[in-house]
Amino acid sequence: MKTINLSVKTTINYSEWNDKIAQHFFNPEMAGRTVCLYVTEDLINSLGASKGVAYQDFIQTVKNAININGICKKAWGSMQNPQWRYQRQGYPPYIGYLALFVLAAGTKGDFSSKAYYPRLRELLGEEPTSRPFPHFDQMQTLWKDLEKWANVDKSGELGIFNANITGRLVHVGIPIAQTLLTQRELKALPVIFAQAGLEPISLASERHTACLLVKHGRNYLRRRTLRLLEETSEGDELRHALIERIVDELCTWDGTTEIPSEGRTQVYGVLRLCCKLDLIAKRASFTLRCTTKHEFPEDGLILNSNHDSYSCTEQGNGWSSPIRWELNSKNIDASQLDWRQGLRMESTDKQWCFKLPASPIRVFVEGRSLGLAGLVEVARIPKGLPFYLAVQQECCSLLEKWGASSCEGFEKLHTVKGLPTGWHLFKVAAAHSDEIVKSEYPILSFSTSIRLYLEGGVRLDRGNYFFKFAPPKLVLQGGDESVKVYCNRKLLQDKSGEGIYELSPDIPADTKLEIEACKGKDIIKRFSLFLVEHFPLLTSIKTPYIDNFSSSVTTNLDDNSPGVIGALVKGVDCPAFNFNTLLPIQGKQRIVFVGKEPGQVAIYPEESLPIDWYPVWAIAKGSLFDRAMFCGTSLKESEPKLSICKDKKKLFDWRKNLLDNHKRTLPPIGDIRLNQLWEKFQKEAKRVQG
Repeated sequence: MKTINLSVKTTINYSEWNDKIAQHFFNPEMAGRTVCLYVTEDLINSLGASKGVAYQDFIQTVKNAININGICKKAWGSMQNPQWRYQRQGYPPYIGYLALFVLAAGTKGDFSSKAYYPRLRELLGEEPTSRPFPHFDQMQTLWKDLEKWANVDKSGELGIFNANITGRLVHVGIPIAQTLLTQRELKALPVIFAQAGLEPISLASERHTACLLVKHGRNYLRRRTLRLLEETSEGDELRHALIERIVDELCTWDGTTEIPSEGRTQVYGVLRLCCKLDLIAKRASFTLRCTTKHEFPEDGLILNSNHDSYSCTEQGNGWSSPIRWELNSKNIDASQLDWRQGLRMESTDKQWCFKLPASPIRVFVEGRSLGLAGLVEVARIPKGLPFYLAVQQECCSLLEKWGASSCEGFEKLHTVKGLPTGWHLFKVAAAHSDEIVKSEYPILSFSTSIRLYLEGGVRLDRGNYFFKFAPPKLVLQGGDESVKVYCNRKLLQDKSGEGIYELSPDIPADTKLEIEACKGKDIIKRFSLFLVEHFPLLTSIKTPYIDNFSSSVTTNLDDNSPGVIGALVKGVDCPAFNFNTLLPIQGKQRIVFVGKEPGQVAIYPEESLPIDWYPVWAIAKGSLFDRAMFCGTSLKESEPKLSICKDKKKLFDWRKNLLDNHKRTLPPIGDIRLNQLWEKFQKEAKRVQG
């Protein structure tokens, strides 16, 4: 007797495929990170495995959904569907079609735009000709709508998507750009960053970045990726998109790198030179600092190099204090280091590693925008702004030729002491072209892309949600006078002159802010953010409570039982806190104590607590922001009082900490009278000459 197989193959309709693909790429784990629709045959097979369907089923499902007007009209029509167009609920309904367009880009061979249309026609069972699809130019609208949905509608909560391809590849370039990096290459990027000495605090130019990626990425990147990076044409849209994609990954990298051979991770950072330049005395003093996007250890770092031990602590904004000899606590004289060969330092527990990248040319800028005094080393030259160059002798001839033809105020600082042997210092008022030097010395090349990003602020949760009392700043890099930044279509002003924009304090809370960088009528970059004033405290958290003996409570607590989970405390009557007492200092946390008279300032723990005057303010230094706390005996006895101070350094420190030009210090909380007193101190500080 014949057995008849009555099993019916499971099918997935287009909407299910669409949501499966969308959820794979856009989810809470990708909050704040760049998303690329890297769709492959293996991915489609994996997504359909639970239903017993695979790659060919997906292709057939998309083909079945196509009407007589063709795939492009069908895809465009899904975006125009009133349910999506006006409600914007769920995932965009056209992601399945975009996935098919990415599959046609392929993952093998070179990134060829000529081969794109034949591949797409072949996927759809048509003759593989290079004739463009009707209405394919309209697909750019879908990609731009996806960008708006991810970055504006969702505020980056599920990931950030950029559709930036322009020029001759504007139509096929966006789907091809999704395949520029494989998952394996993405996973290898932190290793390449660490070996190349790249870091997010000071980004190198695109040309310099590409050179370093080629040099250090040969064991990790595909041949076609390396070939694209080796292209020298600045107008190659795919090369530009590839580098921008890599830089996006670099900007979210906190330095953590896996070391598979040792089965552990290590945090990488960069060593940067800092310079105190006295032009009158013609002397330069060089120190060395660590930079990292990772959180510094509370107790600082002990670093080793060539059997010597050094130490440093966190200073803020990703920078350490000057590195000191552990033996005598004196700052390293960085002029004694070999700048051409570089330097490597590791922590005693091998968990941290910092590198001074090898280079015959060092670029320095004023450190004010970074919150540092003096000159600070950066990874690229600013266009149209002042900077300094420390240059090895062999490079001087070409640089002097470049300075004469392409710069203004190009000056060699003769007889400056304190430089390493064979090095020279140049001062440049502005550079207007990099044409002569960019091929020979990529570190002197200009940035060719425009970046708009958020810096600082206190983030509430994943996505772009920030507390209103500590909003982020908007930073525009690579722009010029033609690029304007808008907040809810209102033009913002760059008061710093360095591409740093501040949000108005009058912006109402809990309002979506749409940020756009525009060049003429074209929107170059855009995203949204929220400033939140209040947020609900979660009471139903699936985490055990801790009792009054710090033991985990496994049984259910009633409302009267004492217990704590995070900031949520139950069953305890907390006594009122006396704000007129000094808060306990955590470990080696830096506290700046400020008195009511000019010059009354002490930085703890570097200095002992004052005994001849009483502090009014304790300014606690943090990694993202500082907090001013009242610690005076009474408001009446704490009014500012101008007096003569002969110690110019103390006078300068007193004035600097009160004026807070970088807007890092949060005002006192809890009483409006404290805010009024803080403002009085700031007004008096402006009157002080120091």
